[in-house]
Amino acid sequence: MSSSSAASLADILRDHQAAHLEHKRASEHLRRDAIRDIGQLCDTATTSLSAQLARVHANQRDIEALARDCAHRVQQHVRSTAKWAKMVDQFNASLKELGDVRNWAQVIERDMLDVAATLEIVHASLNPTSAQLPE
Repeated sequence: MSSSSAASLADILRDHQAAHLEHKRASEHLRRDAIRDIGQLCDTATTSLSAQLARVHANQRDIEALARDCAHRVQQHVRSTAKWAKMVDQFNASLKELGDVRNWAQVIERDMLDVAATLEIVHASLNPTSAQLPE
């Protein structure tokens, strides 16, 4: 080999090492950028998830408050319905009593008519002349 070819091999080696070093620096730079970008992505994702989780938690609190309010209103409705049912039962009992009183009055009226008719027959049989006189 000649010195020019040795020099050219040394130049090639030097160029190769310089290119390798530059490639290594570029790779290191890309690696640092990738690590930084991944960190930012994780921070963004964490922030977004935290915000969504806070919204979910707030919605859960609101739903629980609405459920308590609904349960309270249902209890009020149950009490109100029980009162109305009691009033309707009392009204039905009163109507039944009125029907019983009416029936009782009709029975008494029939009995009184029977007694009056019997008394007229007895009176007519005891006083035959007064039965013929017009009143």
